[in-house]
Amino acid sequence: MKKRWILAIGLLALLAGCTGPAFDQKAQLKQDSRTVTTSVAKQTQAITRVNDAVGDFPATFQSAYAADPNADFQNAGPINKLLAKRKAAYQALESAQTQIDTLTTRLTKLHNQNSPTLPQDELRDLLTDLRLAKLDHRTFDSYYKELQTAEKDFFDTVAADPTDKAAIDTALSQLNQYDSALGQQADIATANLQSVTTAAKALQAATKKMQ
Repeated sequence: MKKRWILAIGLLALLAGCTGPAFDQKAQLKQDSRTVTTSVAKQTQAITRVNDAVGDFPATFQSAYAADPNADFQNAGPINKLLAKRKAAYQALESAQTQIDTLTTRLTKLHNQNSPTLPQDELRDLLTDLRLAKLDHRTFDSYYKELQTAEKDFFDTVAADPTDKAAIDTALSQLNQYDSALGQQADIATANLQSVTTAAKALQAATKKMQ
């Protein structure tokens, strides 16, 4: 009788060992695909806040300049508040991208297992969209850094001679070109993030059907 119990326990342990990884894969896919959706939503919101702050810069500056041409625009007043708001949004964007990078690595490892129990097509589609979105993020980041450089040049022009309105208007017009370019990249990045969300939801649906 003891031998039978030992054999039964051993068989149960073997079965548990066989079914455990499949359950873990399903749980991980379910969690990671849901987290991708959440992180992408945060990215989209952050890009919108960055882009809105960039778009608000010209009018905000012109109003502040009209009130006091000699003000320290960069370090105090409404422009300083606008820049702080934009910086916070950019940091939120970077934080969300870091989380997405971690998820991409985890999902790639799962995909590379080539397990027949996994929804490989949906997983592959999501990974493709994630990698394309990563390229968009890098491009957006590059444009953002160029904007910051152009912004510094603009503030230097204002500080050099706050009474030279013609030079300031020209500098602001040049800065607006960077604003516009960043806005275009924001639209591209947002569109591709929507594709990531669609792919993540498709993976979620496929994951529910896993045995």
